[in-house]
Order: sequence, then C-alpha cells, then structure tokens
Amino acid sequence: MLLERKENILRIIVGEYIMMASPVGSEAIAKKYGLGVSPATIRSEMARLEEEGYITRRHTSGGSVPSDKGYRYYVESLVEEEEIPQGEQRMICHLFHQVESELEEWTRLAAVLLARLVQNIAIITAPKAIESRFKHLELVALQEFLALLILLIQEARLKQQLLAFDEAISQEELNFISHKLNAAFKGLTKYQILAQGLELSPVEEHVRKALVQIMEGEDQQRFEEPNIEGIRHMLMQPEFASSQKMLGLIEVLEDRTLMRSILPETPAEGGIQVIIGAENKDDALKGCSVVITRYGVPGEATGALGVVGPTRMRYGKAISAVRYMGSLMSELVGELHSGELPRRN
Repeated sequence: MLLERKENILRIIVGEYIMMASPVGSEAIAKKYGLGVSPATIRSEMARLEEEGYITRRHTSGGSVPSDKGYRYYVESLVEEEEIPQGEQRMICHLFHQVESELEEWTRLAAVLLARLVQNIAIITAPKAIESRFKHLELVALQEFLALLILLIQEARLKQQLLAFDEAISQEELNFISHKLNAAFKGLTKYQILAQGLELSPVEEHVRKALVQIMEGEDQQRFEEPNIEGIRHMLMQPEFASSQKMLGLIEVLEDRTLMRSILPETPAEGGIQVIIGAENKDDALKGCSVVITRYGVPGEATGALGVVGPTRMRYGKAISAVRYMGSLMSELVGELHSGELPRRN
C-alpha cells in the first residue's frame, strides 16, 4: 500500500492522463491541485513512484504517465465508479422495452448502448445454456435419399444439417418421425435423449444420432459469437493513431479471437474483471484494458459482456457501465426464463 500523499499524487496523475492524454508534470500538479507541499516535494514523491514502477516517463525531462502497475493500483484502491444518471437509465430501459423478449435484439442493443456509454468498443455474447435442451425438430425432404434436419434448441438457436439416408424416404415419413421425436425429446439434454428407452427404427435412430451430435457441438462452445460495437470510438483515441496498432486490434476482432483471449478471465455472475495492458494474453491487446462481466441466470444460461479500450480508459465509467448493463441483462434473461415478459416504462 502507498502512503496517502503518494496515493493522492498517483490518483491525480492517472486522472489527468485519462482526461488529457498527455504526460503530467509536478509543476502542473502543484499549481492545479494545491496539495499544500512544494513542487520539489511533489517531484520527490513522483521519483519514488517511478522507482516503484507505478509511473513512467517517456523523456527524462518530461512529465509522467501511469504504468500498468499504476493503473492496477488505481483500479483496486483508488477508482470511484461514475454512476449512470437516472434519466439515462430510464431511457435505456425504455429502449429494451421496445424490443420486448427478442434475445438477439437485446444483445445487439446492449452492445450499441454500452459502446456509446463508454466511448470504446463493447462486446457481448448471447446467453448460452449450460447444457443444450431440445425444443423442436423439422425434417424436410430435398431428394429421395436426402433431407434437411432443422433443430431448434432452447434459447432460440436454430441449427440445420443435411441428412443422407440409405433408402428413399417420403415427406410423409419424415413428418411422422419429426412428430414422434418432438413428443419424446422436448426439453431434454443430449444425455437424457440418449438415455431414453424409446423404441426406434433404424431411420429414426439415424435422426436421433444426428441431432445429438448437433447438441454436443453446441455444448462444446463456451459462448456464442459476440456482438461487437464501437470500433469507430477506438479509432478516435490518440493511442490508436498508428495504423499498425489499430490494424492488429481489428484483426483480432475480425477473426473472433478476442473472445477466446479474454473470456477465460470472466468472473462469476455479478463480478467485474479488469484486465490491464500486459495482463492481456493476446499481443494485440497489450496496449488495451478490458472490463468484463458475466450475466444471466446462474446454472441455466449465461453470457458475457464488456468493454475494450486503451489503458487510458475512464475506469470508473467503464466499471459502472459494465456492472449496470450486466445487471439489466441478467434481469431480462431471468424474466425470459421465468416466462414473464419485461414490463418497463
């Protein structure tokens, strides 16, 4: 832990650098903040902060900027969350009310609103069930020996797969199989489907194996593909004026490796994780910070949402916005699972 005076100076340096994006000098601190000590004393304290790795200087005669260690101390000990104004909260709830219980629209809207709140990149995955559950099956004849299997999994995910048969099969026969399996498997997981002591013909068993494989593939994916918004906000940050730096980040976003990089760090529902600079596993994110949380119904369906910005992000605003949006999305998903539609003004 830092002593109070050094804490105050570090808080000022981080706050000034976040707002101005330019190094902070001792004279400016003394003049603007009136700490009751001389510039020489402030310089001495800043020298100690630099020795201890909390701040750094790009030029020996220039001002100081926070290091990753300085940001980490700031986030854990000094940051004050900036609450979302009540008027803005009411407006956000109203917008969600407009899309009712459309889960896909909820996630898209949440990404847009979160990016606007923090003026950085927002990412959100749709809530995914711990285990997929069968909802509805359709089989559509395409050719004599070929059909399209359409499987609807709970959480409204639609999966399609071509299914070849060893013998010619009519649409009437396919309808019979669909009806039989829908009645037997509704609401079941893949393990429960496999455990069903249902008497099946070879063709019906072929269909069952196909839909179990689809559900197995779903369960192996930890999260859905993310909605990503706010890249234009990132482009306006001075840290990303370098086209090469921004190119690396965009490549991570485009090939969807961003979620694989940061989601292992995602805490349990309700917790907030802040990943700063070099703490990120992906090289393209070393100059960024990530604020992320998990939302949803614990044990049933969860997703992740967060923001990505430069290490010089407004942590108080970002943490508050992520916490608020995560809480709101958890409430919406909870209402959907309980069968209640959101009712908001």
